[in-house]
Amino acid sequence: MKVLEKLPADVLIYIQNVRKFFTSNVETRKYFDIDNNEDEFFDYVIELAQKNYEENGVPELSVEQFEELKLKTLKEPDMIGTFVSLGNFGLISLN
Repeated sequence: MKVLEKLPADVLIYIQNVRKFFTSNVETRKYFDIDNNEDEFFDYVIELAQKNYEENGVPELSVEQFEELKLKTLKEPDMIGTFVSLGNFGLISLN
């Protein structure tokens, strides 16, 4: 996790609120698939919140920024021979 001491108070409070929301909301954790890469996800949140704060004076991330985070932190599908695992959807062949 990135060093938090250098962040403005507004950014720290926002990050704390986002982390609290993700901790208490199981469906949101599943949607963003952050159980395996939580540190990476929140590093991106901190980076974007800091950037927003410097540019606009407000650390809040937009819906588009959260969707970008989801795409950045998604795991690559598992390859099993010539099959690709699609999680709950099972295996598909690339032939």
